[in-house]
Amino acid sequence: MLHDFIPFGLGFYFSNHHRIVTYSGALIYNGVVKSLLRAARKDEIAHWDELIATNPAGGEVFQAKAFACIKARQRWRAEYWVYETSFGPVYTLMLSKKIPFLGKISYIPRGPGVIDLRQWREVCRLNRKFMKDAISLKMEPPILCGNIKTLPEDLLHVTDIQGSVAHTVIIKLNKSEDDLWRSFRQRARRSIRGSRKEQLHVVDEGFSHENALHMWQLYKYTANRAHLVTRERKYYYRFWRNYIETGQGRFFFVVKPDSDQPIAGAFVQWSGVNALYKDGGSRRDTCAHFSHLLQWQIMRYLRGRGIQNYDLGGTPPSDRLDDPTERLASLATFKLSFGAPVIDHVGAYDQILQPAKYKRWSRLEHAWRGLMRRTPIRDIY
Repeated sequence: MLHDFIPFGLGFYFSNHHRIVTYSGALIYNGVVKSLLRAARKDEIAHWDELIATNPAGGEVFQAKAFACIKARQRWRAEYWVYETSFGPVYTLMLSKKIPFLGKISYIPRGPGVIDLRQWREVCRLNRKFMKDAISLKMEPPILCGNIKTLPEDLLHVTDIQGSVAHTVIIKLNKSEDDLWRSFRQRARRSIRGSRKEQLHVVDEGFSHENALHMWQLYKYTANRAHLVTRERKYYYRFWRNYIETGQGRFFFVVKPDSDQPIAGAFVQWSGVNALYKDGGSRRDTCAHFSHLLQWQIMRYLRGRGIQNYDLGGTPPSDRLDDPTERLASLATFKLSFGAPVIDHVGAYDQILQPAKYKRWSRLEHAWRGLMRRTPIRDIY
């Protein structure tokens, strides 16, 4: 008799002359791949950040162990899972929380790392089969909207959690530096040339309290200017430190020739071949040509690390770029000057695994998130 779960590792089993082969948890029975969902082994967790880079999406910063450590402060329990699928393993960080008198809710930040509907459907089937204790599972796969037709019936579109990457501009870095430069619009190239005349230069820095303070002051000043709400300062400090100290992030600052105080800054993080412009800020009293120079030097740095895709993080949807009421409209104009189009991802979905309990949870979640927005923590996610 075959069970849902087959021992890990490579093995050969025979039953009534049928050959069964298992490899790393996946089951092949008479040449047909049988998928399963299993907990990651200790050796896999030890090399987690390397393994998520082998997913179809090619790595995701919000699936890294550094992010799990940050969210542990908000009492999210990190669970490391492996979807053994017909298209290979998908290593997935799942954050879970027990809700009193209701049960368990789970969240896959910016994941699972699949890139098309066929792959996502297989993951959803495994969730239904194996996740018997969860009320719902929130997912944000990096799938383009154009690749979606008919979704599984138990998926419900909900408010984005990682909204800065739902609609964005991604710069392809897997080209020569000259080709990359030529792909920019004239506005970007002219601005970079202007920064050279002003003798601005960009420095990349590791974590220190001084650098974190510089970054926070620039970031907070810009957020206040744009009427954007931020989390508490210590959240950003932990975030930046965790990624920088695990070799997955870096500060970048623009400095004038006559001062050691940065006039603009950025925090960039990466996983596998993908990088994200996570946080940035500048002083209002600065010269006009630093923004394009900063991003150009970041791109050169990332190319040197073998990064292929640089996500500039956050624009309006592609069909609303000319809408003046969109708060990110001005940022979109800047990001589009690097020559790449806005792309739209599917956003966040809840897979409803226990419908009756989910109705109660959705009401509680709405009230809870509204309450948290009035606190320095800002959100439950």
